[in-house]
Amino acid sequence: MALWNHAHIKVLDIRRSVVLPGESARFFRLPASMFLFMANGRGLLLLDGESHALDNSYVGHAGKGASLEIDHVTELIDYYIVYYKAVMALPCRQELLELYRSSSSSPFLKPYGFSPVNALQLYKQLEQMDRHWQLDDPLEKFHVRAMFHEWVYEVMSQLRRVENAPVVQTDPISRAIRYIESHYAEDFDLRELAELLACSPRQLQRLFKEQVEMGPMEYLIQVRLEQAQRLLTDTGATVKEIAEAVGYVDFYYFSRAFKKQYGVSPMHYRRQRRIRSSFVSHPSIGSGSDLSYSYIDDENHYQYIREGDAHMYARSRLLAVNVMLVLMLILGACSGGTSAPSNAGSPTGQPSENSATSPAQSARQKAYPVTVKHARGEFTLEQKPQRIAVLDVQYIDQLVTLDERPSASVKAAGGATDFPEYLNDKLSNVKVLGTYQEPSLEAILASNPDFIICTEVHEAIYGSLSKIAPTVMLMRNEDWRDTLITIGKLMGKEQEAKQVVQAYKEKTAKLSANLASKLNGQTVALIRPRDDMIRVHTPEHRTGAVLYQDLGLPVPKAVTEADDTAYHISLEALADVGANHYFLLTDEMFKGLVQQFQSTTTWQSLEPVKNKRVYTVDTTMWIGYYGPMAINLIVDQVAEALLGKS
Repeated sequence: MALWNHAHIKVLDIRRSVVLPGESARFFRLPASMFLFMANGRGLLLLDGESHALDNSYVGHAGKGASLEIDHVTELIDYYIVYYKAVMALPCRQELLELYRSSSSSPFLKPYGFSPVNALQLYKQLEQMDRHWQLDDPLEKFHVRAMFHEWVYEVMSQLRRVENAPVVQTDPISRAIRYIESHYAEDFDLRELAELLACSPRQLQRLFKEQVEMGPMEYLIQVRLEQAQRLLTDTGATVKEIAEAVGYVDFYYFSRAFKKQYGVSPMHYRRQRRIRSSFVSHPSIGSGSDLSYSYIDDENHYQYIREGDAHMYARSRLLAVNVMLVLMLILGACSGGTSAPSNAGSPTGQPSENSATSPAQSARQKAYPVTVKHARGEFTLEQKPQRIAVLDVQYIDQLVTLDERPSASVKAAGGATDFPEYLNDKLSNVKVLGTYQEPSLEAILASNPDFIICTEVHEAIYGSLSKIAPTVMLMRNEDWRDTLITIGKLMGKEQEAKQVVQAYKEKTAKLSANLASKLNGQTVALIRPRDDMIRVHTPEHRTGAVLYQDLGLPVPKAVTEADDTAYHISLEALADVGANHYFLLTDEMFKGLVQQFQSTTTWQSLEPVKNKRVYTVDTTMWIGYYGPMAINLIVDQVAEALLGKS
């Protein structure tokens, strides 16, 4: 228990789900360490390939990157999953740090499971934790952290009392599969993989084929191509970027491998996916789809994201949403009314149709219908919307810039408030629609929008969204200026949008000249500690583009040689970047890692650190919010840091 006593523990999420008889639930790669508690039911648990019989009650644990599957269900399984993160508190003895980092010794990574002697006690505690967690209040989240410690104590106490508790010891093939699924983007061969697993290449090849019916390198190719499939579907990245992201240096070799596997080229596959019917297509728990819940690691700070893994949607929830949609359509047809937007109950203070309108408002209404290009072709909006629902917080920024307000939005990720703090004084009565990655269709329907803005991430629910209200799909990583112009057209404010873009151009041009004079060639790096590494952002990154393209900050030579939006290095290699100034991205999640780095002699020996040229900035603001107001705040912070003025 030494590591549990010394670690800082943070609860990331608590989820409750069911698996019906004959159905299954699969978690392709766990995004964090987790405890699983099964309250009742019968089935089979596969934890990193090792099977465990589930009978009425069960406690399981696994670390980040492990695979988990519930299958062969004969009686309904009701279960909780608690995701958590453990960070070692500093200062810390070296032997504890070594244990913490060891996949075989760390209690936060070690997989095990057992049947508890007092399942009711664990269930009652967990149910109480879940109830407080759902309140979504910072004080209650703090309370949950304390309750989680009590729950872990109870788990460990019962584990101690269970004789011969079946602790999972994964075989080499399970570990090989886990390594491949976690490191598929890296360059390694059969010999290196065998060395990691302490066996010979021939033995690994033979055992792998016996269990998986293909060799480890064939499995690696399969995993890479499956990840590429998902990236082609879920992102707007170029095929070359996707090839590199999944481990292919040779773009043409990737294209040939993809076509051999799926019968079409990557570009053709993407086009096919985008023209498919967009009716509700969430995988049910019983679909047999790979399911995973991911809490991190997009450019967007701490949030739930999809990196090739679909979210789990309970069948009853989807059925309820579809019933509501059908009822809405029936009621709409029976009313004999039109689909024109209504102003009733709008929190934005917009005037009703019967109220007096200004000449400017009248002119804007005459601009409709308006047609724009979006991710699904062309989109036509018949008249100016009054109740707008947005499924990405960056569009709140875009709307507020144009003096518009959403009536409902998904909540911001990683911040202390539901919406970006710099916009709080400009918003009121905005309904929360869930998270960016998992918006609630029920909440969207209940908010009664007459216009919805979503991104390509929401492709799977586009059909359902379109049944609720006219829905435009914008590309999430599109240049904010282009997005602003598009939204300006849709709001009847294209000229206002163009004025904002022009003002930004003039502002950055002036600052760029001042910065060039001040820096006199000194280079600037945008760095982000995470996962025991340093992520260095390049000019290809959307925030990097603000620094290096809009403001013209000198780019370190090592950064110019990178051909991706970011690359990872160790702390020891940071000096090789050769920057004179650092903008250090940090947040609550990686605060401990940043402090750990800053306490080392390696960090303290860096030139920017010794010369006090390290400027700490908020990851959520700099990476997560990508609208005109956020970008201008970033520019102001750069000016204040490097020029000593706002």
